[in-house]
Amino acid sequence: MVLKKNSKLFLVVFLGMLSAFGPFILDLYLPALPMMSDYFGVDTTIIQLTLTGSMIGLSVGQLIIGPISDKVGRKLPLIFSLIVYILSTLFIVIADNVYLVIVLRFIQGFSAAGSVVISRAVATDLYGGKGLKEFFSLLMTINGLAPIIAPIFGGIIIQFTSWKNIFTILTVLGIILLIVSLNFSESLERNKRFSGSLVETYQKLFKILKNKLFITYILVQSFAMSSLFGYISASPFIFQEKYGVSAFTYSLFFGLNGLALIIGSRISNLFNSKKAISIGLKVMIIISSYITITLILKLNVLFVEFGFFILLIGLGIILPATSSSAMNSERDNAGGASALLGFFQFLFGGLVSPLVGLGNILYATSLVLLISSVIALLLYSTIKD
Repeated sequence: MVLKKNSKLFLVVFLGMLSAFGPFILDLYLPALPMMSDYFGVDTTIIQLTLTGSMIGLSVGQLIIGPISDKVGRKLPLIFSLIVYILSTLFIVIADNVYLVIVLRFIQGFSAAGSVVISRAVATDLYGGKGLKEFFSLLMTINGLAPIIAPIFGGIIIQFTSWKNIFTILTVLGIILLIVSLNFSESLERNKRFSGSLVETYQKLFKILKNKLFITYILVQSFAMSSLFGYISASPFIFQEKYGVSAFTYSLFFGLNGLALIIGSRISNLFNSKKAISIGLKVMIIISSYITITLILKLNVLFVEFGFFILLIGLGIILPATSSSAMNSERDNAGGASALLGFFQFLFGGLVSPLVGLGNILYATSLVLLISSVIALLLYSTIKD
C-alpha cells in the first residue's frame, strides 16, 4: 500500500512545530519562574521542580510513545498525546498547589513527548543519509525559533497579567497542533510496521541499546544538551536575580541565544557529521571555561550573555550531526531509536536542572557546563572512524 504524502514544505513546518513543542513548553514560562516562586511561597529549588517534572515527562513519554508508533503508525499516537496534553495544561491553569503543578507538568511533558519523538521518527521514515542530516538541520531552524519567540512572549505576558495565562496560551497552541495533525498523512506504511506484540515492541529497545555506535552518539548529545538544560534552568535566576535585569530584558537575551542555535545548525551543514561534532564540542569546552570565569568573577552581564550565545552556537553545530548519525545507525527501528534519543536528552535535563540550584547558582552552573562538555568530548573520542 502506497500512502498519500504531504508536501516537503508542510513536513518542514509541521515537523518543526512538533519538534519545537517540547522545548516551547519549557521556554515560554521561564521568565515567570521567579514570579511563580513568590506566588507559591517556595524557594528556587522547589519551583525548579516544575521544570524538572516536565523534562522527566518529556523523557519517559518518548520512551513509551516512540515504540508504540513503530507498531501502530505515527498519526494515531500523535493525536492521542495531543489530547492528553491539552487536558493536562488546562488543569495547570486552575491548580493552586505547587506540588500539584509539578505532577501536572510531568503529565504535560509526557504527552508533549509524543510530538517530539514522532517528529524525528517521521523524518527518518522519509529521509536517509545526507538528506536526513539536512532535514534535521531544517527542523533545527524551525526548532530554534521556539527559544527566540517563547521567552519574549512569556516576558510580555507576565508584565501585564498572571503566569497562569502562559498555560492558557500553551493550551491554545495544543489545540492548533491537534487540528493541523488531522491533515498529516501517515508516513509509516503498514508493511514496514513492527508486527510483533506490544511487549516485543518494547523489548526492541534493549536490542537498540546494544548498538554501541548508537548509544555513544546519544550519550554525546545528551551530555552536550546538559549544558543547554543547565542554562535553561539557571538563566532566569542568574540574569534576573544576580544581575538585576528585568523579565523582558531576560527574555530578549534568551531569544537571542535561541538564534545562536539556528546559526549553529546552519554552520553544521558546511561540514560532514564527524567534523561538525568535533568542532562543536571543542567550541563548547572553550566557551564553558570562559563562562566559568565570567560567572565566578561576576563580570558585566554582557560578557555573560556573549558566553551563552557562543556556547549555543557550538551546541547548534552538534545537534543535527549527532541526531542524524544516531538515527541512521538504527533506521529499521526509527520510533524506538527516536524514543531513546529523546529519553536520554530530557532525562539528563531533568537531572541537571535542580543541580544548578544547589548552593551558589553561579558556581553550580559553571561546574555543570564545564563538566558536561568535557564528558561529551571524551565520549566522542571513543568513536572510531
